[in-house]
Amino acid sequence: MRMHARRASCSPARSGWCGSAAAAGRWGAVGPPGETAPVVTVKQLASPFVSSDAGTLTDAVVLRPSAAVDRLPPVKGEPSPIADRAIDQHAVLVRTLEDRGISVHAIEPRTRSACESLVADCALLLPEGAIVARPSQTDRRAEVAAVEALLAELGIPILARIEPPGVLDATDVAVAPGRLFIGVPAAGAGLRPRSNELGRRQLEVVATQHGYGVVELTVASDVPRLRDVFSIVGVETALAAPDRVDLVPVTGVNIVELPRGEEFAAGVLPIGERRVLANLRFRESLVLMRKAKIAVEAIDLWEFGKAGFGPFSLVLAVKRT
Repeated sequence: MRMHARRASCSPARSGWCGSAAAAGRWGAVGPPGETAPVVTVKQLASPFVSSDAGTLTDAVVLRPSAAVDRLPPVKGEPSPIADRAIDQHAVLVRTLEDRGISVHAIEPRTRSACESLVADCALLLPEGAIVARPSQTDRRAEVAAVEALLAELGIPILARIEPPGVLDATDVAVAPGRLFIGVPAAGAGLRPRSNELGRRQLEVVATQHGYGVVELTVASDVPRLRDVFSIVGVETALAAPDRVDLVPVTGVNIVELPRGEEFAAGVLPIGERRVLANLRFRESLVLMRKAKIAVEAIDLWEFGKAGFGPFSLVLAVKRT
């Protein structure tokens, strides 16, 4: 069926991670046993935090992958991810962000969850603060706690938390000016873990309180997250896979439609107005994006792509201007 439509005072500079006394509690002791851990002052961020996914990215949170990433279930027709390659690709992603002047706040692995590095599932940022999500995989609770602790360290208020039995993967949400697009699985989604109605309703209440309308978009049953197939990349521009997401409710937005066979190419990481980081494996879609005057920087993240996750899933945007 075709559907329509901190900056921390860290040393050495640009090391890719920032430490602090609080970080020592999250990541373990800093420095050799017996030595006093260095105290690093983290520059707190100021509101507004994120008004749209297309804002210029200045601060981001990542969670480094561990060897457990090779247990991510691959999408149909793909082999399992290879952990060593995934770890190397993630490091390239972090360096790319830093080279663009983006402050990267990194958390070290905390659990043996295969999904742990998909940090963008853990929270959703609005202009006034963060909504702490409740990811669909139950083994990710420690990861969410680590992200919430870092948000507090960065001075980001917590507006709300998704409470049980509500479930919400934050990457089922795309933030546009004044609107949140929320993915809703089509009939036949089966037992795949994913956001539920109770989680979506809790989010809607908070969003409404903060001046955001909510628009639900039906996604195909085999799509893990809305952001795999629908991304806001400009004030009036979105990337979408029209065969995998119902675009009829999307109004006032110019949609760049991506081809069959490369539907997950829509899972980019916007870093500014019509500027994105994309997975270089989607060659036909990269050409279409550039023809649409979207500036694309492509890097290899295919070990995550094998499991159906794009750059968007690996980076939690905590400040956009």
